[in-house]
Amino acid sequence: MSATTTFSYHTTNSNNIVATLAAVFKRASAYLLQSDDHRERAYEEAYLAESTDRYDLEYRMRELSRSNAHPSWMSGLSR
Repeated sequence: MSATTTFSYHTTNSNNIVATLAAVFKRASAYLLQSDDHRERAYEEAYLAESTDRYDLEYRMRELSRSNAHPSWMSGLSR
């Protein structure tokens, strides 16, 4: 009876690394290409979505309206 030993090495498939890096760059470029207005609106929507009840939602809405007296697209109209 002869004993044979087999070794298995953990190899990373290079296609997975390339696909992962491509996905990271794609998401980063999509984020950077968004306008500031779009990012601000997404933040506000996520903030409002975290409200626990109607009263909390109304409080958050008032808080946002106080901090943003005018929408950013109206800032050029006062010139």
